[in-house]
Amino acid sequence: MEESIDDSDQIVADDNNPPWFQDPARSKPFTLFKTLDFVEECYCTALFPWSEQSLGALWHGQKDKELQNGPWKQLISDWSGALAIGTLDSLLVIPLSASRSRKGLSVSVPKQEQNSPVMAVGWALPLEAPLEPLIVFSAGSILYILNPVKGKIIGYLRGHGGPITSIVVHPAYPYLFCTTSRDFTTRICDLTLAPQQGPNNPCWPPSKAPSLGGAPHGLQASEPEGMGVGRCIGVLCGGPSGGHDAAVLSAAFHPTHPLIATCGLDRAVKIWNFSAFTSDKLAREDKPLFSSSRIHKARIMSVSWLSTDTLVTHSAPALMRRRGRKDDIYYEDGTVTIFRWIGFDRYFPAGQEIGKVFRGCSSDYQESSSFTFISTSSLPQQTRHVYVTQTFTGDYILALSLPDSVRLYNLANFHPRVIAPDPPKHDPPERDIESEFQNVRLDDEEEEEDQPITTFFGKSPESQRWEVLVPGAQGSVQACVLGFGGQLLVTLGKRRVCIWRETLR
Repeated sequence: MEESIDDSDQIVADDNNPPWFQDPARSKPFTLFKTLDFVEECYCTALFPWSEQSLGALWHGQKDKELQNGPWKQLISDWSGALAIGTLDSLLVIPLSASRSRKGLSVSVPKQEQNSPVMAVGWALPLEAPLEPLIVFSAGSILYILNPVKGKIIGYLRGHGGPITSIVVHPAYPYLFCTTSRDFTTRICDLTLAPQQGPNNPCWPPSKAPSLGGAPHGLQASEPEGMGVGRCIGVLCGGPSGGHDAAVLSAAFHPTHPLIATCGLDRAVKIWNFSAFTSDKLAREDKPLFSSSRIHKARIMSVSWLSTDTLVTHSAPALMRRRGRKDDIYYEDGTVTIFRWIGFDRYFPAGQEIGKVFRGCSSDYQESSSFTFISTSSLPQQTRHVYVTQTFTGDYILALSLPDSVRLYNLANFHPRVIAPDPPKHDPPERDIESEFQNVRLDDEEEEEDQPITTFFGKSPESQRWEVLVPGAQGSVQACVLGFGGQLLVTLGKRRVCIWRETLR
């Protein structure tokens, strides 16, 4: 671990040559820089996500005058390339930049959640002290807030009724984040507030006192919410009224509007509005603006926004039956799908102010048809993780983690779906019904042989891809992340992390 990315090795764009994701002839986009070996098994990882150019997009420019004359550059110099890794019972913070004066950090999970691996982690920035980044991570159903500058946990939050599956930080307001859970809910939290020490729920008539329904109802129970910093300001509830009917696995904040997309084990993608959420009362929403379970055939593992009304999702392999027989099953490849939400312009008309209250009809929040497919491609059944990120050129990169390698795609190169042709227009031949009935036998169990499928209608042909083979992986690659605008790749194995830099031409 003596190697690091120092100032002479700073990753910068080459103006004379296109980046690897715009160069189909580039056969080797990344070169292995170094490896980190660990005693404990690794479960998740997150790179410090901001750069010098990020300041204009954060807080919608409110902090530009305060930070642009040096403090922000110093923050980026100190933390650029910092890697947070979740293991069993601990969180590791590892610097990859030699300009960072601090050493690596290891923080143990408190005793009440020991033997619960750190399964989700994300970086955040507090509004009052934006030069001290925070790391939000989870163990079981408890959420922890770590200040890596001080090297200690400064807060924790409870509220979920099941293990937390993902943590997502808002791209414009990095003090806001959401957590998804196996309790069918998604909770939105604010780091500028302190935890509630008593129930802050709305009342359920005829009672005039705050309800004590607890986490299963998307509410806060009678015990304190937590300690330190952070407060849950809203819950996207599960249930038959419009919420998820199974575990929520991933979420994504809209880059410019008060929307959040979620997906989960119930094969549904949902888009929620949270513009009415305030700090004085815990909000509860059970009816999204969009919901559909017809985009994928199996559980949906991730969702990401590509533009104001375009999303990309990916699903696991689907367990299917042949001819409806229970004893004849097979796995169909998972898919990655790009689709457009048609209802966006209906809720957010151009040139009008964003309202506080949005209510759709039942066809919106139960099984909506207001979407159109753009591209649908098959995924290898060995896919373990999918990561989507935007590069410094605006391109979106899709990274697939396979047992021994990582496949990289530029989403701009994805092809449209192959649409089945119309059937030929001709009169069907006349059938001799009498002779057919004479040949029918009740014990005839003869079945037609399966014909090989030569064209898969409804899916897109595979686009240009780049492959990175992980040396010595032996089937251990779990996930990967991209940083520095697509110029740094980190692959996460069970006990090894590999750092890759873009190959210079």
